[in-house]
Amino acid sequence: AKAFFASYKAVVCVGCKPPVAMFGYEDNISRVVDNALELDAMDVVGALNYLAKHVVPGAPAAQVPPMARGDMDETGPLTAPVLCQVLAWLQPADAIVVDESLTTGATYWDCSLIGGLPFTHLTLTGGAIGSGPCLAVGAAVACPHRRVVNFQADGSALYSTPALWCQSREGLDVTTIICKNDAYRILDVERATQGLGSGGSKSKRLTDLSGPAVDWVSLARGYGVQGVSVKTAVDLRMALAESFRTPGPFLIE
Repeated sequence: AKAFFASYKAVVCVGCKPPVAMFGYEDNISRVVDNALELDAMDVVGALNYLAKHVVPGAPAAQVPPMARGDMDETGPLTAPVLCQVLAWLQPADAIVVDESLTTGATYWDCSLIGGLPFTHLTLTGGAIGSGPCLAVGAAVACPHRRVVNFQADGSALYSTPALWCQSREGLDVTTIICKNDAYRILDVERATQGLGSGGSKSKRLTDLSGPAVDWVSLARGYGVQGVSVKTAVDLRMALAESFRTPGPFLIE
């Protein structure tokens, strides 16, 4: 992140604080932006419009590598990059995407830029895993006329499954996509970041969710939420389309 922001002469933060590293590891980077300009604006949209009028014209726009539909095998396994592509292409205009996909969603942001449709992107803050389903409830209550998509890692979702019951009870238009890899993969990543190695069998068991594996479709139905399990991009495309035209909550595993 620090290398990314270093390529810009200035980073303007409107109505928000400059980004910092998620975890405060000893001898590690905390602030990832050295040249941040903070604008405390009550009217964020107005402030952005003001900035746009005064930005020097002719500045080159950031280029995103092209990604055509032909790059994706819709009949093959549903890999993480393919999942990100399908979601980015199919999410409705003005959707609210609550993104706690963690290790699965690494390519989602770049894919979403290609789609071109306006949407709100709410990401995990402070490393507080498990907030996604609850944040989706809040977003759906606040904006009842917009479809909310909870792009959700399976491990962290286990912290807050009762949010599904709340979605069902209130009839909230939330599509939950569970990225099921049967592991707390983000914790494996942080363990590696700390130089702790892969660990022994007992250590690996702490982040393994395969014994027993969670049946998310049955779990959703137990909370009163319709759910389906998909294995290919075609299945995911069909399930997303069904969820977006169906009022109320819907879970896709």
